[in-house]
Amino acid sequence: MTWGSWAEFFAMGGHAPFVWGSFGVTALVIAAELLGVRARRRTLRTLAAQDEPDAGDVDAQPEVSAR
Repeated sequence: MTWGSWAEFFAMGGHAPFVWGSFGVTALVIAAELLGVRARRRTLRTLAAQDEPDAGDVDAQPEVSAR
């Protein structure tokens, strides 16, 4: 398709609500996914930091499984 002006481009031949709505929804979903990944990563780092014994803690012993 060729457009004679920016206004025609943004109008998308009368399909602008569908085209730009699709772009908007896609952008929101991608942003939500990125924020979700960021939150999960932060949570996992926090949990991993809690599981590690302190380096200066002399009494910290590794867990030994009983067989």
